[in-house]
Amino acid sequence: MSLVRKGLIAIIGTTGVGKSQLAVDIARAVDGEVINADALQVYAGYDIITNKVSSGEAQGVAHHLLGVVPAHREYTVQEFERDALKKIAEIHQRNRVPILVGGTNYYIQSTMFGKSLIRQAPQGTGRQFEAAHQNKTNQELWQELRQKDPVMAENWHPNNRRKVLRSLEVLQTTGKRHSEWIKDTEQAREREETLRFPTLLLWLYADSEQLIPRLDARVDTMVSRGMFGEIEQLACDISDPQVLGGVAANDFSVGLKQAIGFREFQPYLQAVAAGDASTETLETLKAAGIENMKTATRQYAKRQIAWIRNKTLPECKTTLKKRQQAQAFVLDATDLAQWNTDVRDRGIQLAKSFICGGELPDAKSLSARAAALLADVKDPGSMLAWKKHHCRVCSTDEVQVWLNGEDEYRQHMRSRRHRRNELRERKSRQFEQAADSARV
Repeated sequence: MSLVRKGLIAIIGTTGVGKSQLAVDIARAVDGEVINADALQVYAGYDIITNKVSSGEAQGVAHHLLGVVPAHREYTVQEFERDALKKIAEIHQRNRVPILVGGTNYYIQSTMFGKSLIRQAPQGTGRQFEAAHQNKTNQELWQELRQKDPVMAENWHPNNRRKVLRSLEVLQTTGKRHSEWIKDTEQAREREETLRFPTLLLWLYADSEQLIPRLDARVDTMVSRGMFGEIEQLACDISDPQVLGGVAANDFSVGLKQAIGFREFQPYLQAVAAGDASTETLETLKAAGIENMKTATRQYAKRQIAWIRNKTLPECKTTLKKRQQAQAFVLDATDLAQWNTDVRDRGIQLAKSFICGGELPDAKSLSARAAALLADVKDPGSMLAWKKHHCRVCSTDEVQVWLNGEDEYRQHMRSRRHRRNELRERKSRQFEQAADSARV
């Protein structure tokens, strides 16, 4: 097997854009096997709320790390990295092509790049560390981090309890500050080969105006397929306080509780559990949950795009002057009528050229949208150079809005939410000025 044949094809993009379908199409064309890189689809069961590919959709293509983790336990990125690398090695040994596909971008990057120098703690250490600090407030934990690792404290908002705890845990388990680990890792990225495999990265992209209706329709399809039954079953399965290591009932950042829909339907689930709500009330709560789920899905898609543009593409850019490269291409999935030519056929052609070691085209030449998205890929910035920004306009007494880094701040300032709040504040100010003038 040649060096390129020992490479990796990775397919990324937003939820609902067609990544799984493209992975199957390419796998059938190049003798490949698919490795799931979706943080929720690794869990067994709950096929509707996690949108697993069905056996019919798989069309006989082998899929790995799909539905293999018991629903009651947490599965970490470190475990995924270990398992994915093992599957890639096994697929290479079979002289076949590994195709990594999913919407959990940090799963994909952790597999592509071997740049994390932090020694892995034994499984369960994180939960034990959290339990040992459960009586401390967020502010107390942040102040402790500020004393022990002031550089990392400046990167985290005091209410970001998980990240603050993670930085404290790194110091306790390794004896070295989290900020020092990050500095060493970033320096290693500059001087060493951090990319594990020659990689063809296919970014499947659809314009938001066309994607949003697809995402909304996808939620409606999930409902018609029986999603509420799965959500009610999941709520029952994890009702035991010992499940998921005693995670708090209002913590939706762990395991299957992260699934879009579970949090959004909590008022409905609570009303069902209470047993005293009218049919009309339940239907109202259900309808509100569906709309909230659609909103959450659209927001998740935006975050996925932001991650790809600000983290994945810049990381790939660092490899282009090294021996092993991650070559990124955009496939335009905006017009579904053009799927076969713009996505399937073009993706298969790129995959075949990559595997054979052939010359790949200029990524910007594939389409006008590809040229626009790849026009100005930034160099990866240092996390330690981030500056926190506070948005007074969008903050409330209950929730303070903080942004990490210039990119995140600029994106927030251009966001619909910020512009809406800015307009509301301006109108309120004008009303107050008019009222003052009238009093005079």
